[in-house]
Amino acid sequence: MNVAKRSRYRQMESTMSKIILADVLIFVLYLVCSGYDSRIFKMITAIIAILASVLCLFWLYLTGEFGRRRSLWMVTLFASVVICVVVSLLLGYPCPAPAA
Repeated sequence: MNVAKRSRYRQMESTMSKIILADVLIFVLYLVCSGYDSRIFKMITAIIAILASVLCLFWLYLTGEFGRRRSLWMVTLFASVVICVVVSLLLGYPCPAPAA
C-alpha cells in the first residue's frame, strides 16, 4: 500500500511540475505582453495564469497535499505566480517606456 501511495504522489508531482512550467511560461508571456502595451493579450495571459494557479492550489487542497511538507514547493510556486501577477496588475508594472 505504501508503494502505491508513493507512485500516486510521484505521478501527481510529475503532472504538477509540467503545470508549473506551463504556468511560469504564461507568466513570462504576460510580462512580455505588458512590456509591449498589448492590453488584450496582457489580460488574457493574466487571467489564464491566475486561474491555472488558483485551480492547482485548490486541487492540492482537495487532495490533502496543501499542508504537507513534501508538497510545500508546489504550493509556494503556485501561490507566488498568483501574487506576482496580482501585484503586477495592481501596480501597473511592467509598463511600456514613455515616448520621448
